[in-house]
Amino acid sequence: MHTLEPTGFDLARFDAAALARLSAGEPAAVLSHRAAAFELFSALPVPAARDEEWRHSPGKLFPCAAFALAAPLRASGAPPTADWHEDFDAVIDVTDETFSLHNRAGSLDILPLAEALAALPAGVPQHRRKFAALGQAFWTAGFFIRARAGAPVRLLVNWRFAAGGKLHMPRLVVAVEPDAHLTLVERFQGLERGTTSISKDWKADAALAVIGAHEFHVGAGATLERVALHEWHAATICIAEDAAVVAERGRADWVTAVFGGRAVKLTAGCDVAGAGAAAHLSGLYFADGTQHVDQRTLQRHSSPDTTSHLLYKGAVRDQSHSIYQGLIQAARGAVRVDAYQMNRNLVLNEGARADSLPALEIDADDLKCSHGSATGNLDPEQIFYLRARGIPEAAARHLLIAAYFEEVIGKVSHAGVQERLRAAVAQKMETLS
Repeated sequence: MHTLEPTGFDLARFDAAALARLSAGEPAAVLSHRAAAFELFSALPVPAARDEEWRHSPGKLFPCAAFALAAPLRASGAPPTADWHEDFDAVIDVTDETFSLHNRAGSLDILPLAEALAALPAGVPQHRRKFAALGQAFWTAGFFIRARAGAPVRLLVNWRFAAGGKLHMPRLVVAVEPDAHLTLVERFQGLERGTTSISKDWKADAALAVIGAHEFHVGAGATLERVALHEWHAATICIAEDAAVVAERGRADWVTAVFGGRAVKLTAGCDVAGAGAAAHLSGLYFADGTQHVDQRTLQRHSSPDTTSHLLYKGAVRDQSHSIYQGLIQAARGAVRVDAYQMNRNLVLNEGARADSLPALEIDADDLKCSHGSATGNLDPEQIFYLRARGIPEAAARHLLIAAYFEEVIGKVSHAGVQERLRAAVAQKMETLS
């Protein structure tokens, strides 16, 4: 019998005493919710070094124990300051110490999570994952969002945390009721505080830590469009767990973009759980310097007659490392499923690395499931074609990289967010020859 080696995660500080300090003064109902999540967190094993999901991202990249847990936020009446806020029906602004809510939509409810949980019975968390349970127990900034049937609504959530040595735990619970339509844009920003120089010492570098747990419930005939834009400070470590369940005839369209962060580990899972449900998951990531970006997706089909399509496109340069792990699951009886998964990577120089690990787990027949992966550099013939028409080589490379990402950027419906994505790609290419 072999014992799995631990990954090096130090999670001992997240004990009952720490939870009691964090939740002091909260209503009993909220304490019950935290306690249920903490019980699950305590029961689940710490990720092991040989776990397929974590073997590329050992705990030394995520020194959570080096950070002081941030205090719960207090409400503020500050006006919205986020980009594009005038284009949205509602805005949630979050800083290190405060939050403000601005809601002009009659069919959208936004509550601090503590208020919402106080009205709900506590139960065992649905997603049995170590860091998801940790975030559900120790969240420091949380909100409940409910979209009701009516005119489509657009919500912007601006998470802005300073690189000041704190561990923040954001949490969202989103319910899109039957036949409702919600467009949700989340922008995650790490604001510079002090030096931004980066050395090879992970613990000395890390100035901001984030562990997030978001869950989404999409009702029958409802639509959720979500964009998650990760623009973390260069000294940020981030672990995020996103999970969605889509009911019959519902639809989830996600775009996840990762540009910032020292070490980032994202998990995005979507269960198309009702007949006729569909999920379209897209990702864009561009790593440079010594960035480490590890993403895992799960397309779970627990019902027949469901669809999921995924496209993740990334680029790596310098000494950066990206990992994509994708899994399509078809449960027993999930017939007539249509699932597709594609991951493409550009490796722009020697020394950069992109690992791609797509997989299928099929327990049904009469379905169509496939996956693909491609990794390489820019096509020399395309570069030659552009140079032959008078375009300098560096500009030609930039044009090809920008065009490569456009397939994902075009899936975003908001023009301002599209332009921000293009600008972020352009910034990553500034010193690329």
